[in-house]
Amino acid sequence: MSLTVTHEPDADRYVVHDDAGALQGFIVYDASPGQLRLIHAEVPPFLRNKGVGGEMVQAILDHLRTESTDRIVPSCPFVVMWMRRHPEYADLTTR
Repeated sequence: MSLTVTHEPDADRYVVHDDAGALQGFIVYDASPGQLRLIHAEVPPFLRNKGVGGEMVQAILDHLRTESTDRIVPSCPFVVMWMRRHPEYADLTTR
């Protein structure tokens, strides 16, 4: 499944949709100079426990890798856990 990441700066979040345009989830953030703190990840209840949350986190982190130079600070427990399981994204927390 291909996911599209959309930044919604007025809502302080990144939203993910699938190819059909259906909402797959979002991550709310808190921005400060040079830093983006990911504070809450949300997936619709009917998509939970199906791997969608992980796909969403990966899509958003891939987007942030190319579109931002801010240091990523995972605060949401799900994002923290996902990033621990995927050390290839650790560089985002130290840049």
